[in-house]
Amino acid sequence: MAPRRRPSRWVAISAVALLAVVIGILSLVAYQRANPPAEPATAGPVPTFDLGVETETPTPSPTATPTPEPAPPREAERFLSVGSQAMWRATAGLCGSVEPLVERSGDGGQTWSDVTARYLGLTQVASLDAFSAQDAEMVAAAGNCDAQALRTFTNGQFWAPYPDVLAVSRYIDLVDSSLIHLGRGAASQAPCAEARGLRASGDVVALVCEGRAWVWTGSDWSPLSPEGVVALAASDGAVIAAYPADGCAGLTVTRFAAAGGEGDPGTPVGCAEGADAASSAAMAVAGGSVLVWSGGSLVSVGG
Repeated sequence: MAPRRRPSRWVAISAVALLAVVIGILSLVAYQRANPPAEPATAGPVPTFDLGVETETPTPSPTATPTPEPAPPREAERFLSVGSQAMWRATAGLCGSVEPLVERSGDGGQTWSDVTARYLGLTQVASLDAFSAQDAEMVAAAGNCDAQALRTFTNGQFWAPYPDVLAVSRYIDLVDSSLIHLGRGAASQAPCAEARGLRASGDVVALVCEGRAWVWTGSDWSPLSPEGVVALAASDGAVIAAYPADGCAGLTVTRFAAAGGEGDPGTPVGCAEGADAASSAAMAVAGGSVLVWSGGSLVSVGG
């Protein structure tokens, strides 16, 4: 009887099973070494993305409001008037601090003579006008800051007070520059606190307030169109204004109808070359032209 072979088969099966288990254990160890357990997760920052070049948006800066050119001091205000035989000019001065200067020329402005009435204690000039071929009058403070109307019939050598002339004179008050004397007891508040450059002729009264020209309508003040006005003149129902403008290396001179109002573009007279818009100036009508006194120069425009 041949020997039985069953135990050999079970041994082989057991060996295969054991080998499978060993291979499984080795595979598990290898996997764990290749994939160690992860550390506890820590929250990271939120990712950001760059879409091209990124720059910081600037904070808009406030737009600066243009500041008007400050007006020259009141004591530097100028006056100019022309008669057929003499010219007169003055700087205002200021009561109690700056002496005024009044001058006369008999040769068309080539030379000037000092005719300031110092013997009267002249302290400030508020207006100056030629009222005949060679005579002049002014509203001024003499001795104190009370206004007087003074006239000369001696080429400026002597001046005398004329109360009746003061009663009809138009001028800016010597103490309160917001108060305008309109003659015959009438007065008005100016459109600003510091009125300058008042000029009057016939029914026309005009002044400068904060760089604008204003005309008295009989009941109120009406503005004219230009800005930055430096000087005014009044003649034949019109107001002549000098102001800086493009195309003129100095002061543009334009004639406006006194009743034209703010919409009136005016009629160009010409350009006062070299006149300084930042300094005091004065104008006067002489025949068909306008004389502009700026700095040390007297410039004729138009005509």
